[in-house]
Amino acid sequence: PTAITEGAAPCQGAFYLFADISPFSDSSLDFAERLLAEQGVATTPGVDFDPVNGHRYLRLSFAGSTADMHQAVSRFNSFISGLKIDAA
Repeated sequence: PTAITEGAAPCQGAFYLFADISPFSDSSLDFAERLLAEQGVATTPGVDFDPVNGHRYLRLSFAGSTADMHQAVSRFNSFISGLKIDAA
């Protein structure tokens, strides 16, 4: 028998975060579009996964290279720091 590792592709995976963006926006779609347009960071609006409460969330994927993820987080933080937090 051949070892399972022979000829196998390297293991790859993804890590996801469902982030609450409600202090910054009541529309995950608008938030995601602005983040992409202004910072070049692609996310998935939560409404794609939850039609009831998804407007409050973004789905973030951490499936890229470490360097790309550091850059994305830096851009995301820059975007957030420029937003006014809605009074609750």
